[in-house]
Amino acid sequence: MAIKARSVAVIGAGPAGAIATDALVKEQAFDTIRVFERKAIPGGVWVYTPHLPAKIPSLSDLIAGNGDVPVQIPSQLPAVTPKSEAVNSHQFRFSDTPLHENLHSNIVDPIMSYTRYPFPATVSPDLRKKYGRDSPYRDRELIREWVEDVFVRNGNDKLLELNTTVEKAEKIDDKWVLTLRKEEPGKNWWWQESFDALVVASGHYNVPWLPKIPGLLEYDARFPGRIIHSKHFRNAKGYKGKRVIVVGASVSSSEIIHEILPYAQHPVLGALRGDPIPAFGLIPWTHPHIVVKKQITQFDPESGRIFFEDGSSVDNVDHVIFGTGYTFSLPWIPEVQKTIKGAYRRLPGVYQHTWNIDDPTLTFVGMLGGGFTFRVYEWQAVAVARHLAGRSKPLPPAAEQKEWETKRVAEFIGGKNYYSIAPNYRDYFEFLRNIAGDPVPGTNGIALAPFDDEWLKVWAGMVAPKIQAWEETRKQAEKEEEELWIKAKL
Repeated sequence: MAIKARSVAVIGAGPAGAIATDALVKEQAFDTIRVFERKAIPGGVWVYTPHLPAKIPSLSDLIAGNGDVPVQIPSQLPAVTPKSEAVNSHQFRFSDTPLHENLHSNIVDPIMSYTRYPFPATVSPDLRKKYGRDSPYRDRELIREWVEDVFVRNGNDKLLELNTTVEKAEKIDDKWVLTLRKEEPGKNWWWQESFDALVVASGHYNVPWLPKIPGLLEYDARFPGRIIHSKHFRNAKGYKGKRVIVVGASVSSSEIIHEILPYAQHPVLGALRGDPIPAFGLIPWTHPHIVVKKQITQFDPESGRIFFEDGSSVDNVDHVIFGTGYTFSLPWIPEVQKTIKGAYRRLPGVYQHTWNIDDPTLTFVGMLGGGFTFRVYEWQAVAVARHLAGRSKPLPPAAEQKEWETKRVAEFIGGKNYYSIAPNYRDYFEFLRNIAGDPVPGTNGIALAPFDDEWLKVWAGMVAPKIQAWEETRKQAEKEEEELWIKAKL
């Protein structure tokens, strides 16, 4: 299907939206480019929202897949309506971000940076204290400012419509008709705009995912506030003296358990389902004040007891923090949301995590994982920009694209493994580079470099400072334990 769009809407002004906008502008092929962002500033998931009370409105709705729902749109547009909880609440709309006070990047500069937008070498005092003056990681606010700078540097911020939520996107007569809502003091302003193509860069870290565990909903109803998701973890001070279980074996759970370790009651329990991520192994949980358990199998709402797969149980738990990831949710694209609800934690009908198979005027940037973020967003963005400009190499036939999806579902079902590009980084980058091709002479189009094997070496070594910090924490705790034991014997 040949495409030559003249007008494009970008949804989201985070890292993916910033580079998607930049790639579209540099193609110099579009009459209209508009960027819609529901937050007040660019940055996407890197906009820190500590002022917003963190809560899941309904755990039962969330687990049933009905947590993030479309809102009622005025019957006639344009329109002005008063604010309401259903439309404007950050909790019901899942618009707060999953940043905690001390969160920083896990990816290092050479992997995160875009070709023309390297990261500043600034190391915050906290990161310098934790990882040394040459810390490869970057503070959350520096990352947000960098995202904003990608917009500002070439004047792309003029394309931004902030405080604006896309409430519906539907294809009518070969146009994408967007129903938009701008939040203003005391009111909502609604209107519509039409585009030839959409680039969805709204991310997939909005709606938490929790496993279905017997007794969980009843336990949550009986003991409100005990069950939280890592999205709503803000800082460790509220866990002082508390008995805590941290669920999950990935990045967020390993970071949170070490955040609360100096404050929480010892031992802190880590409930792991399956193996931890290979880059870390069990190192984050190898600590004298952490006890590793198998996954939780049951919550008893009567006694408050929590059972584990190894047959053990624990009483008097104050908090269970689920670091179990997120699920996809796009309620404002009804046809896509229907398919999401019928799948397990993935974006169905999308080829190579980027192109809608049935209608490739609908594209996605940043809806993947497994590493090499944010750099892989740039390769996606350039391929999408050239594709929408009618300048890229053609995509495979729809049947071949669907076969790619079918094989991936058969292998991974869904979840992180499905939308991860690991370990085939080179293949994925080179596929996108091949589709994009070279920039058209006379334009400012971005030239994508061949995949560099040095990036793999950087990737392999970038967890070393974090692992070293965990090991030093463990050794210090072991030393203190030994000193206490000796003192008790004297």
